[in-house]
Amino acid sequence: MTTIAIDLSDPEYRLNPFPTYQVLRDEAPVHLVPEGTSEGEDFYVLSRYEDVSNALRDKNRFSNEVMRGRFDMPMMINRDAPEHTRLRRNANRAFNARLVLTLQDWVQTVIDEVIADALKGDRVEWIEDVTATLPLRVVGDMLGIPRDRKDDFRRWSQAVMDMFAVAAGLDPDEVPGFLEDLLEFGNYMTELAIARRKEPNRDDILGALVEQQQAGNCTQDELAAMAYSFVAAGHETTMNLLGGGMHMLLSDPALAKRLVDNPDLTGEFIDEYLRIYSPIQWTLRRTTEDIELHGVTIPTGALCHLVIGSAHRDPRQFPDPDRFDIDRENKGEHLGFGAGPHFCPGAALSRLLSTLTFRAYYPILDRLSLDPQEAPVPRSRQGAYGLERMSLLVSP
Repeated sequence: MTTIAIDLSDPEYRLNPFPTYQVLRDEAPVHLVPEGTSEGEDFYVLSRYEDVSNALRDKNRFSNEVMRGRFDMPMMINRDAPEHTRLRRNANRAFNARLVLTLQDWVQTVIDEVIADALKGDRVEWIEDVTATLPLRVVGDMLGIPRDRKDDFRRWSQAVMDMFAVAAGLDPDEVPGFLEDLLEFGNYMTELAIARRKEPNRDDILGALVEQQQAGNCTQDELAAMAYSFVAAGHETTMNLLGGGMHMLLSDPALAKRLVDNPDLTGEFIDEYLRIYSPIQWTLRRTTEDIELHGVTIPTGALCHLVIGSAHRDPRQFPDPDRFDIDRENKGEHLGFGAGPHFCPGAALSRLLSTLTFRAYYPILDRLSLDPQEAPVPRSRQGAYGLERMSLLVSP
């Protein structure tokens, strides 16, 4: 087996993993990282599209129950059937494509408010004021979290993502306080749910989850854990897509003009962006039996990193994969929202919010430009790919 160094704490691997991905795909499509987690557990890296896609869909040989010990929370993303089936059914009752269709006017109003506020000055921190704010405000409102708790909600949202990174092997010392933040969020959602029992259903996610809990379909802990799931589903992918997408539009005038002239291509733009700049770079599974793949035996119970960001750059699936091509015929085969039984429950909302936001971007692009005095800063959080900060100049 080829010796390839993968250090989850290495800033270079976090900020520019693509050269490593290429070596993995070509030389070690199943790569063992001995004692690679902070607790000294081995893990295996799968980097080719076919293998990642198959593992996401294979519920018999790859388990979602990856978090153990104190991180074993009753979340859909950390459960297999039949528990996952029951929890997913509750989540679908609370949040489904039909509900999303009824939200369009309200989501548009939220977008218009946030962008109008961002354009009031002559300079704006776009990630902080727009792309991080939008998904949190939409999901937070649907969970019944008051807007004056937005700073807490942002901290809780980051804690959810940090939990996944720690489950993947990141040293918890790199994200101090995340477990306390998770417990605080769970306690707060429990308080909101108890208070909501005395009120009529507002036709939001929290109201639907409370109905499911009162009907005996989920426990109070599972209700709080489903709130975690909605935060994870609605935040990270959308935030990184909206921030990186704006950067691309401001950096590529020809692409921007094409979308301004043909806004119906927005869905094509979103799919190709999710392919080439996967906001979530990997997800996790554990094997339920010994698996032989590319001459390597992955033992039962092994932790596996399914590297979506590498799968999306696999030339075996996507010709000329490092080129952004809005006309790419198979761009819709990306795995940005997962695949199989754990396909992202927030995908419909993320697509709605992203589509409406990009369409709201087009009329204001000529008022915005990248700040030449302050270059965009990439995110350095493990497993995420996007921008941490991006200062834009605003003209009248």
